[in-house]
Amino acid sequence: MKTPQTLLFALFLGVCFTSHCEAAVYVSDGSAQNVQYVHDNLAHDGDTITLPSGTFSWATGVTITKMIALQGQGTGTGGGDQTVITDNFASGQSLLSFYNISNSLSIRMTGITVQSGSGSIKDGGTISFFGPMTLRIDHCHFISSSASNYQMVAFSNGVFGVMDHCILDFTGTNALYFYNGRRGSGDAVGNYEWSLPTNFGGSDYFFIEDNIINGIWNPAISSYSTRILDATSASKVVVRFNTLTQTSLFEIHATGHAGNDRGARSIEAYGNAVTSSLAHDPNFIAVDVSSGTSLAWGNTWDQVYKSIYRFNVTRKNNDTYTQIATSNGWGYAGTAFNGTGSNWDGGTVLGTDTTLGYPCLDQPGRGQGDLLTGDHPNKVNATTGTIHWPNQALEPIYIWNNSGTFVSGWGNLTYSDASGGRLVANRDYYPSASGEQTSPTSPFNGSSGTGWGTLANRPTACTPGVAYFATDQGSWNTSTSNPYGVQQNGASGVLYKCTAPNTWTLYYTPYTYPHPLQTSSPLPLQRPNVYPNQRKLQKWRSSRHAITK
Repeated sequence: MKTPQTLLFALFLGVCFTSHCEAAVYVSDGSAQNVQYVHDNLAHDGDTITLPSGTFSWATGVTITKMIALQGQGTGTGGGDQTVITDNFASGQSLLSFYNISNSLSIRMTGITVQSGSGSIKDGGTISFFGPMTLRIDHCHFISSSASNYQMVAFSNGVFGVMDHCILDFTGTNALYFYNGRRGSGDAVGNYEWSLPTNFGGSDYFFIEDNIINGIWNPAISSYSTRILDATSASKVVVRFNTLTQTSLFEIHATGHAGNDRGARSIEAYGNAVTSSLAHDPNFIAVDVSSGTSLAWGNTWDQVYKSIYRFNVTRKNNDTYTQIATSNGWGYAGTAFNGTGSNWDGGTVLGTDTTLGYPCLDQPGRGQGDLLTGDHPNKVNATTGTIHWPNQALEPIYIWNNSGTFVSGWGNLTYSDASGGRLVANRDYYPSASGEQTSPTSPFNGSSGTGWGTLANRPTACTPGVAYFATDQGSWNTSTSNPYGVQQNGASGVLYKCTAPNTWTLYYTPYTYPHPLQTSSPLPLQRPNVYPNQRKLQKWRSSRHAITK
């Protein structure tokens, strides 16, 4: 016969265990099998799974489908290699995968080193995050020494958050890969994200900040060719306050590089400091833009690159990627290459530039437009119901206050136009003034380019489209100093755009620094494996024992 105490105990178990009253910390033994077991059988949303110190060979993958924190023993920038996972997974699947299951909680990966081993090529990312989700990756070390791990971390489908205080050691062309545009119904290529506002300075970007990123010499490639990220599928990324060695800031893939995919959406890159030993062939370029719009400012890169800024339109010809004619593909941008052009571009539809097809779909300097739906040959503009240019807004690229010279003898172009004439200064991009403002008319007088200085030195007159960064405005930088990159020591600044003759309008305020997730997700305390409310159960048992003794 069940006693009242037994019934009360069972009721307590049913209430607290099934509803998961408190978050718990579960200690794994560090093996892939045990981490998976703890995840599948013990952990709930909001819990933490820890890995001990040591080096662990993972020959099987781990899949995380709960909104948890995965915590190694590493502390400090890069984590100090206290908990090391080696990729010895022979499959081409991800070694570690995180999937969202429609929960409002965030995911975290902290204090862990992941390094190349004998594993096979992983085209979906050695570590992959598939959103939508909010994510923090911090105090980790990623050692991508093998081409099998060329996509060391892959982000897909609206993963927003931050990577901070990590060390990235990337050999050759290994990088972070972004396929990260938010998806609409039946959309896996970024069409929905291209229909949304760019929202410079917003939280709907993934932030890479306060990291150390090292480009490692690759004898097989015979050059320093590392870049932080490779972005496509309407991705939106911010790269700020990182310390880089022999590393380009970013490479963007354009619409037309593969099938139905769209190009990257927008990038902000600021406050990054880049150095190079110049022991071998220097990096190709600092900023490589072939899609969407960008802001590049406040970076230093002295004696690192062959050239500085490069603008490209992939669809101008088939030198890099074969372009399939409409309606089975995007077609060529304009008529200069094959005489047919494409209705996806402004010129062939509107007659603005039938030679170049300007403005080309998703080309550098273009932003929000009509929603495109379907797939080739049935891909259409949802507004017109036909194959038609999506009326994308002109959203120019702005560049200012970057310092440093290129390595002589390599072409040495500050602005390299690989667009076939489709990009024009002071229309599609606004180049930097020659220096900081010393008066309201010098060196930036408001007629062209992008200036910077105090608000008092902003020109009174301005031509629509130009911009000016007021260095003494704003309060987004909440840190008195930043640990990496260009030291701003709490300085902020905001960008004004000339929206009508002699009319300045606030255009861009950078997002809060440090990223709020840096301060809102403290490291959980280590404790033995417990069920939620075990201490309450123990207290209940003690009180029951005192009564019945």
